[in-house]
Amino acid sequence: MPQIERLVVEALTEYASPVAAQNIMNRALRRAGVNPDAMGPEAWLRFVRGPLLTELQQVFPIQEPTGALRRVLRGLEEAAAARTRPAAPAPKPAAPGDRNTLILPRREIDLDRAEAREGLVNELAREEGVNGVLLQGPSFREARLPGVEDLAPILGVVHNLLQKQKPYKLFYSVFQEGQVLVRPLGPALVALVAKREANLGRLLHVLNSYEAKGGQP
Repeated sequence: MPQIERLVVEALTEYASPVAAQNIMNRALRRAGVNPDAMGPEAWLRFVRGPLLTELQQVFPIQEPTGALRRVLRGLEEAAAARTRPAAPAPKPAAPGDRNTLILPRREIDLDRAEAREGLVNELAREEGVNGVLLQGPSFREARLPGVEDLAPILGVVHNLLQKQKPYKLFYSVFQEGQVLVRPLGPALVALVAKREANLGRLLHVLNSYEAKGGQP
């Protein structure tokens, strides 16, 4: 089963049992005549908002997607936008004596060790202007500072979609409350949520200074 389909089916379990959720998905795919293996974020957006929502409305008294399904939609919207959005601006050259743009050495993180993961998120949480930090892998999640847990499902969707469509080095977006940066770190993702006025160059520099143990980016 494609990753996006799995995420949508999991979201549907808020409305129905896992078996019923999969049946709803299968009926909607069949009636829409689409192949989930060939669908990108834009196609999934159209499918969820159209055929799938129509199928749900025949069973449940809802007008719009709610809860987990709405979060998946937001992730799909971000992933679709990222495919056409210009790349994040590169950090500005360091000014002499600027403590916020110091040259940082590459730092190796052993993601198998809980204390190493905790150390990473704690370091990032101390950066000026950072409102939240997320480190999420196949079997772990480390989050610091209020609010980032609410964004974790969306950031996970964005990361999975970008990795599947085209392996990426960095995802950057601005939203109402500030700015968000996401990058792969070995098998995990690491994300920063920061204030709008936070030094983007500094945050990019710090985020890119880490690598997973074994030399993985």
